[in-house]
Amino acid sequence: MLQSITEGIWVWNSGEAGPSIGISFGVHGNERPPIDAGLELVRALESGALALDAGKLLLIHANPRASAANLRWSEGGVDLNRCFHRDVLGRRPILFEESRAAEIVDALKDQATEILVDFHCTVEPGPRFLMQHPPVSDEAHRRVFELLQGEVLLSDPDMHFGCVSLDEWMSTRSLVGVCYETGWIEDPENTAGSVLQEMRNVLVGTGLLRGEPARYRDKRLIQLEDFMSCAGEGFRWVEGVGLNLQELAAGTKLGEYPDGTEAVLREDATLIFPKKNPELVKPGQPLVYLARSES
Repeated sequence: MLQSITEGIWVWNSGEAGPSIGISFGVHGNERPPIDAGLELVRALESGALALDAGKLLLIHANPRASAANLRWSEGGVDLNRCFHRDVLGRRPILFEESRAAEIVDALKDQATEILVDFHCTVEPGPRFLMQHPPVSDEAHRRVFELLQGEVLLSDPDMHFGCVSLDEWMSTRSLVGVCYETGWIEDPENTAGSVLQEMRNVLVGTGLLRGEPARYRDKRLIQLEDFMSCAGEGFRWVEGVGLNLQELAAGTKLGEYPDGTEAVLREDATLIFPKKNPELVKPGQPLVYLARSES
């Protein structure tokens, strides 16, 4: 049966041999499709409508306080997905997200979780994609990311994202951690039902549920190479430029600052997480991450 460990964290132990799998959702509290899908999975297990055949499942509603307010993070808080760095985890927590990160890590350790898929969606338009810290050639991660429909796989072997996220906490400990961006938060096709179907496919593919999983092997492989910092206030993107996973040639102008200084690509690149929302454009912080094609 499903047991509650603490607020928003549950475990199901089938009592049968099998892997220990984790599914997390709601790291950002306004990403409703994964949150609603994850909570539906919780309800199905609680009611007995679904029962695992093998192994152990840890379900993590990562930031329920932010979800209740439909905010990216809690009032007065910080981005939970920046709280899994060892420096944050190693100090006395002050903010809710810092305490919550420690609770989540404790649960992962206690349940000896071997594989974690962290479900998200993007705040800017763009296709579904997957992210992982290890190279695209890592076989343990490949067996997991092939269970998910994302058309693009982004790897970050040089840790440009900073080893701050939940999936990175897993993979830097020789475990499997995959972040899955299920699509744009406002895409009408990015529904709780579609995300739930993918969660169930992960459970089938890892052996927790009986059945034959769908596999999605045909993916565009890219690797994170660099990022461009925001040089000051008032940056304006060129119209039509600044889409997530947008492929652009060297010399393309991305935008400019009020004094006329231009931001221009030095090399061919795929844009990753371009900051279009003025609240996310902060001097000295990444304006956009840059990736190159691996396939």
